[in-house]
Amino acid sequence: MQLNHQLRRPTVLDGRPPLLVLLHGKGDNETGMAQLAADLDPRFLSLSLRAPFATGNHGYRWFEGTRAAHGTGPPASEAEHSRLAVIQCINDAVMGLGVDPRRVYLLGFSQGATLAWSIALTTPRLLCGVVGLAGRIAPAIAALAALAAPAGAASHLTVFIQHGLHDRVSPLGNAQAARDLWVDLGAMMGYREYDAGHELSPAMAEDAAEFLRTQLTRLRTRGAG
Repeated sequence: MQLNHQLRRPTVLDGRPPLLVLLHGKGDNETGMAQLAADLDPRFLSLSLRAPFATGNHGYRWFEGTRAAHGTGPPASEAEHSRLAVIQCINDAVMGLGVDPRRVYLLGFSQGATLAWSIALTTPRLLCGVVGLAGRIAPAIAALAALAAPAGAASHLTVFIQHGLHDRVSPLGNAQAARDLWVDLGAMMGYREYDAGHELSPAMAEDAAEFLRTQLTRLRTRGAG
Protein backbone atom coordinates (compact mmCIF):
# COMPACT_ATOMS: atom_id res chain seq x y z
CA MET A 1 0.00 0.00 0.00
CA GLN A 2 1.07 3.57 -0.62
CA LEU A 3 0.80 4.63 3.04
CA ASN A 4 2.29 3.05 6.15
CA HIS A 5 -0.43 1.40 8.18
CA GLN A 6 -1.46 -1.00 10.89
CA LEU A 7 -3.82 -3.75 9.85
CA ARG A 8 -6.21 -5.56 12.15
CA ARG A 9 -7.97 -8.57 10.69
CA PRO A 10 -11.50 -9.55 11.71
CA THR A 11 -11.91 -12.03 14.52
CA VAL A 12 -15.51 -12.79 13.53
CA LEU A 13 -16.05 -13.83 9.92
CA ASP A 14 -19.07 -12.45 8.06
CA GLY A 15 -18.41 -13.28 4.41
CA ARG A 16 -16.09 -10.79 2.78
CA PRO A 17 -15.16 -8.52 5.68
CA PRO A 18 -16.25 -4.91 5.84
CA LEU A 19 -13.41 -2.37 5.73
CA LEU A 20 -12.86 0.42 8.23
CA VAL A 21 -10.16 2.98 7.42
CA LEU A 22 -8.98 5.08 10.36
CA LEU A 23 -7.43 8.53 9.81
CA HIS A 24 -5.58 10.19 12.68
CA GLY A 25 -5.25 13.87 13.51
CA LYS A 26 -2.30 16.21 12.95
CA GLY A 27 0.77 15.33 15.01
CA ASP A 28 -0.34 11.74 15.64
CA ASN A 29 0.34 8.55 13.72
CA GLU A 30 -1.34 5.28 12.85
CA THR A 31 -0.68 3.73 16.27
CA GLY A 32 -3.17 5.85 18.21
CA MET A 33 -6.11 5.11 15.95
CA ALA A 34 -5.16 1.43 15.75
CA GLN A 35 -5.78 1.21 19.50
CA LEU A 36 -9.35 2.38 18.86
CA ALA A 37 -9.85 -0.39 16.30
CA ALA A 38 -9.44 -3.01 19.02
CA ASP A 39 -12.70 -1.86 20.61
CA LEU A 40 -14.75 -1.80 17.39
CA ASP A 41 -16.93 -4.47 15.84
CA PRO A 42 -14.85 -7.66 15.39
CA ARG A 43 -16.25 -8.17 11.88
CA PHE A 44 -14.20 -5.26 10.55
CA LEU A 45 -10.91 -5.50 8.78
CA SER A 46 -9.41 -2.21 9.91
CA LEU A 47 -6.61 -0.18 8.39
CA SER A 48 -5.14 2.61 10.48
CA LEU A 49 -3.21 4.77 8.03
CA ARG A 50 -0.25 7.08 8.63
CA ALA A 51 -0.45 10.50 7.01
CA PRO A 52 2.29 11.13 4.43
CA PHE A 53 3.80 14.38 5.78
CA ALA A 54 6.03 14.39 8.88
CA THR A 55 5.59 16.97 11.64
CA GLY A 56 8.41 15.74 13.91
CA ASN A 57 8.44 13.62 17.10
CA HIS A 58 6.94 10.65 15.25
CA GLY A 59 3.92 12.72 14.26
CA TYR A 60 2.40 13.22 10.81
CA ARG A 61 -0.15 15.42 9.05
CA TRP A 62 -2.49 15.01 6.10
CA PHE A 63 -2.04 18.64 5.08
CA GLU A 64 -0.67 21.87 6.46
CA GLY A 65 -2.92 23.72 8.92
CA THR A 66 -5.92 25.64 7.64
CA ARG A 67 -6.76 29.29 8.23
CA ALA A 68 -10.45 28.83 8.98
CA ALA A 69 -10.97 32.46 9.95
CA HIS A 70 -10.34 33.45 6.35
CA GLY A 71 -12.52 30.70 4.92
CA THR A 72 -9.60 28.99 3.19
CA GLY A 73 -9.06 25.28 2.86
CA PRO A 74 -5.92 23.15 3.12
CA PRO A 75 -3.16 23.66 0.53
CA ALA A 76 -4.32 21.88 -2.60
CA SER A 77 -1.11 19.94 -3.20
CA GLU A 78 -0.93 18.24 0.21
CA ALA A 79 -4.66 17.75 0.63
CA GLU A 80 -5.06 16.26 -2.82
CA HIS A 81 -2.01 14.03 -2.38
CA SER A 82 -3.51 12.66 0.85
CA ARG A 83 -6.98 12.26 -0.61
CA LEU A 84 -5.71 10.24 -3.56
CA ALA A 85 -3.39 8.18 -1.34
CA VAL A 86 -6.25 7.10 0.94
CA ILE A 87 -8.46 6.26 -2.04
CA GLN A 88 -5.62 4.12 -3.42
CA CYS A 89 -5.33 2.31 -0.07
CA ILE A 90 -9.06 1.55 -0.18
CA ASN A 91 -8.75 0.17 -3.70
CA ASP A 92 -5.70 -1.87 -2.69
CA ALA A 93 -7.63 -3.35 0.24
CA VAL A 94 -10.54 -4.31 -2.00
CA MET A 95 -8.25 -5.93 -4.56
CA GLY A 96 -5.57 -7.39 -2.29
CA LEU A 97 -7.25 -8.10 1.05
CA GLY A 98 -10.63 -9.30 -0.18
CA VAL A 99 -12.78 -6.79 1.71
CA ASP A 100 -16.37 -6.14 0.71
CA PRO A 101 -16.45 -3.07 -1.58
CA ARG A 102 -20.08 -2.46 -0.59
CA ARG A 103 -19.13 -2.02 3.08
CA VAL A 104 -16.31 0.51 3.25
CA TYR A 105 -16.28 3.01 6.13
CA LEU A 106 -14.04 5.91 7.12
CA LEU A 107 -13.45 7.12 10.66
CA GLY A 108 -11.38 10.26 11.09
CA PHE A 109 -10.38 12.56 13.91
CA SER A 110 -9.60 16.28 13.43
CA GLN A 111 -7.53 16.53 10.21
CA GLY A 112 -8.45 12.91 9.57
CA ALA A 113 -12.14 13.84 9.74
CA THR A 114 -11.62 16.75 7.35
CA LEU A 115 -9.91 14.37 4.92
CA ALA A 116 -12.69 11.79 5.36
CA TRP A 117 -15.29 14.41 4.48
CA SER A 118 -13.34 15.38 1.36
CA ILE A 119 -13.24 11.75 0.18
CA ALA A 120 -16.93 11.25 0.92
CA LEU A 121 -17.91 14.44 -0.89
CA THR A 122 -15.84 13.85 -4.01
CA THR A 123 -16.12 10.05 -4.33
CA PRO A 124 -19.28 9.11 -2.38
CA ARG A 125 -19.85 5.85 -4.27
CA LEU A 126 -16.59 4.51 -2.86
CA LEU A 127 -18.02 4.49 0.67
CA CYS A 128 -20.92 3.19 2.73
CA GLY A 129 -20.49 5.47 5.74
CA VAL A 130 -18.31 8.01 7.52
CA VAL A 131 -17.68 8.91 11.15
CA GLY A 132 -16.13 12.36 11.61
CA LEU A 133 -14.89 13.57 15.00
CA ALA A 134 -13.81 17.17 15.61
CA GLY A 135 -13.35 17.94 11.92
CA ARG A 136 -14.55 20.43 9.37
CA ILE A 137 -15.48 20.57 5.70
CA ALA A 138 -13.08 22.84 3.85
CA PRO A 139 -15.00 25.32 1.66
CA ALA A 140 -12.90 24.44 -1.36
CA ILE A 141 -13.83 20.76 -0.97
CA ALA A 142 -17.51 21.55 -0.57
CA ALA A 143 -17.43 23.58 -3.76
CA LEU A 144 -15.55 20.81 -5.57
CA ALA A 145 -18.12 18.23 -4.48
CA ALA A 146 -20.86 20.07 -6.30
CA LEU A 147 -18.95 19.46 -9.52
CA ALA A 148 -17.49 16.04 -8.76
CA ALA A 149 -20.56 14.17 -7.52
CA PRO A 150 -23.96 14.16 -9.25
CA ALA A 151 -27.13 15.09 -7.40
CA GLY A 152 -28.26 12.32 -5.06
CA ALA A 153 -24.88 10.58 -5.09
CA ALA A 154 -24.60 10.79 -1.30
CA SER A 155 -28.10 9.56 -0.47
CA HIS A 156 -26.83 6.05 0.31
CA LEU A 157 -24.25 7.28 2.84
CA THR A 158 -24.65 7.03 6.60
CA VAL A 159 -22.85 9.90 8.31
CA PHE A 160 -22.15 10.36 12.02
CA ILE A 161 -20.73 13.70 13.18
CA GLN A 162 -19.28 13.99 16.69
CA HIS A 163 -17.90 17.18 18.22
CA GLY A 164 -16.91 18.60 21.58
CA LEU A 165 -18.84 21.58 22.90
CA HIS A 166 -15.59 23.10 24.19
CA ASP A 167 -13.41 22.43 21.15
CA ARG A 168 -11.14 25.45 20.65
CA VAL A 169 -9.18 23.94 17.77
CA SER A 170 -12.16 23.20 15.55
CA PRO A 171 -15.12 25.30 16.77
CA LEU A 172 -18.53 23.70 17.13
CA GLY A 173 -19.83 25.70 14.18
CA ASN A 174 -17.69 23.53 11.91
CA ALA A 175 -19.66 20.45 12.95
CA GLN A 176 -22.98 22.22 12.55
CA ALA A 177 -22.04 23.41 9.05
CA ALA A 178 -21.01 19.87 8.11
CA ARG A 179 -24.31 18.52 9.46
CA ASP A 180 -26.31 21.01 7.42
CA LEU A 181 -24.40 20.18 4.24
CA TRP A 182 -24.92 16.43 4.61
CA VAL A 183 -28.60 16.97 5.31
CA ASP A 184 -28.85 19.00 2.10
CA LEU A 185 -27.11 16.19 0.22
CA GLY A 186 -29.64 13.65 1.49
CA ALA A 187 -27.28 11.48 3.55
CA MET A 188 -28.62 9.46 6.48
CA MET A 189 -27.47 11.49 9.46
CA GLY A 190 -26.36 11.07 13.03
CA TYR A 191 -25.13 14.05 15.02
CA ARG A 192 -24.05 14.45 18.64
CA GLU A 193 -22.31 17.09 20.72
CA TYR A 194 -20.26 16.17 23.81
CA ASP A 195 -19.03 17.80 27.00
CA ALA A 196 -15.48 17.66 25.67
CA GLY A 197 -12.74 19.66 24.03
CA HIS A 198 -10.67 18.76 20.96
CA GLU A 199 -10.35 15.10 21.80
CA LEU A 200 -11.61 11.62 21.14
CA SER A 201 -13.32 11.07 24.46
CA PRO A 202 -14.42 7.67 25.81
CA ALA A 203 -18.06 8.63 25.19
CA MET A 204 -17.26 9.51 21.57
CA ALA A 205 -15.41 6.23 21.05
CA GLU A 206 -18.30 4.27 22.55
CA ASP A 207 -20.88 6.02 20.37
CA ALA A 208 -18.76 5.60 17.24
CA ALA A 209 -18.43 1.87 17.95
CA GLU A 210 -22.19 1.53 18.45
CA PHE A 211 -22.93 3.49 15.27
CA LEU A 212 -20.66 1.26 13.19
CA ARG A 213 -22.03 -1.91 14.77
CA THR A 214 -25.57 -0.79 13.98
CA GLN A 215 -24.68 -0.04 10.37
CA LEU A 216 -23.19 -3.49 9.82
CA THR A 217 -26.24 -5.15 11.34
CA ARG A 218 -28.61 -2.98 9.27
CA LEU A 219 -26.86 -3.86 6.02
CA ARG A 220 -26.68 -7.55 6.85
CA THR A 221 -30.40 -7.63 7.67
CA ARG A 222 -31.29 -5.75 4.51
CA GLY A 223 -29.12 -8.08 2.43
CA ALA A 224 -30.74 -11.13 3.97
CA GLY A 225 -34.16 -9.82 3.06
